[in-house]
Amino acid sequence: MFVRYGENWQPNWEVHLRPFSLTFVLWILTIYGTYLYETRYIRFGVNTLRAIGTAVAISTIASVTAFYIFPPGLIYPRRNMVLFAIIFGALMTLWRLLFYKTAGRRIKTNLLFVGGGTAAKELKEYFNQHKHLGYESKGELETIPDDIETFNHRIKSEGIKLIVVNGRRSDEPTKHLFSLLASGVSVIELEEFYEDILGKVSLDTFSDLWFINNLENINAEVYRIVKRSTDIAIGILGSIVFVVLYIPAGLIIKIDSRGPVIFKQRRVGKDNKAFTMYKFRTMRVLNSDGSAETGGAEWTQENDKRITRVGKLFRNTRIDELPQFVNILLGDMSFVGPRPERPEFVDKLVKEIPYYNMRHLVRPGLTGWAQINFEYGDSVDDARTKLQYEIYYAKKRSMALDVAIILKTARIVLSRQGQ
Repeated sequence: MFVRYGENWQPNWEVHLRPFSLTFVLWILTIYGTYLYETRYIRFGVNTLRAIGTAVAISTIASVTAFYIFPPGLIYPRRNMVLFAIIFGALMTLWRLLFYKTAGRRIKTNLLFVGGGTAAKELKEYFNQHKHLGYESKGELETIPDDIETFNHRIKSEGIKLIVVNGRRSDEPTKHLFSLLASGVSVIELEEFYEDILGKVSLDTFSDLWFINNLENINAEVYRIVKRSTDIAIGILGSIVFVVLYIPAGLIIKIDSRGPVIFKQRRVGKDNKAFTMYKFRTMRVLNSDGSAETGGAEWTQENDKRITRVGKLFRNTRIDELPQFVNILLGDMSFVGPRPERPEFVDKLVKEIPYYNMRHLVRPGLTGWAQINFEYGDSVDDARTKLQYEIYYAKKRSMALDVAIILKTARIVLSRQGQ
């Protein structure tokens, strides 16, 4: 206010305080949605600067838009918000740089794995690749040794602050660990730690009993009603955008390549029921059925030559997905959920990947937890990894998680990441 109004800043402060304070909620949500509260950005670098720029840009546009909701004549914040965005962006960049210089390198946690397993190995490799997280493995034990004094001495000498226990492989380690709790050493179960760090469920944990215990509330009535109501509202708004853009998008598609404007494809939905999914066509027509395939179903590859020039733009900006708002209104899909796969791929993946069908307990979505955490999959191994994220979503799903996915999807769309 002082930069904008000089000595007259105080009366303007009082006018701007309430509306600006309300819009700051948007800023906090946007900063979260652009991943800036995640540990990957403790290390300051180009990616951090890019994320800050994205957050400030989204927040500014959203705030200026929100100000139009206030009564006319109450405030004219357009120029003020732009000025604030510049100051905020500079201060936020400086703050994060100073934080990393003073505290980032000091954040360090020595940990010890007990029980081992594939999940422990994966975590150790992840920590080696992401040093800025501050986790350093001091080794792995099959079980707690009988010589507790020697074990306790190792804990103190190596400065171990966290013990990660695989209860599935280590019979009774915890009774020896109780004495460590009073000394500031934390003990956590491997399954929980794995999910907290990687945001997915370890394949090692999958079993009939695990799914019964962890997915028993998957159809909670309150959540189901709220989610469907939200889907209907989003579906209506998205369908309006789809109708408005249909003619210009259709003309561009037709001019660029021959074939239909809307491409229809069978996908597998909730409870393994097939439905027809709609998209703006982004590939060349190579078959009489309007598809880009001549030898059966195949995954889209990176830099796939079948994608048209317009199709590449539509995929990067997610414009090709707009017709799926009709699927959301029809109830075939939700806005947030696992991406629906084709029946041909599902038949193959069910044979290759244990419990793959469990992803169909949840209504498929236009965007999802796997989509924002893992690049486009074009192999069985990729589908296996995506399943870990999809089961994590099924286990943890809530409106809060859905909102987080939507915010992070917005960041991906604006950065034009897509295939």
